Amino acid sequence: MPNLARRLAKALELPFHGVLAKTANRPEQKTMANSNQQAQNLDGSLQLEGKVPPAPVLLVDDMVDSRWTLTVAAWLLRSAGSGDVFPLALALTGPGK
Repeated sequence: MPNLARRLAKALELPFHGVLAKTANRPEQKTMANSNQQAQNLDGSLQLEGKVPPAPVLLVDDMVDSRWTLTVAAWLLRSAGSGDVFPLALALTGPGK
């Protein structure tokens, strides 16, 4: 995803800041039985690297199963002082698609 996000930022003439990183590979969210398991599955699996700019953020993800990854990522960004976070998912693959 970083490559796509970098190219998207360039095309939109926006700055790119690759500040989110996975810290662990976890089972796919769609394999979890419920939302509680999905949230616990993500606990500690993302971290911030580098300085988060105090500006609005376009948060890009390829596929969304539970929406928890976007939720946790947005919380991390906002907690670190970003502006509003606008999530963009290329595909919805979980329930309710």
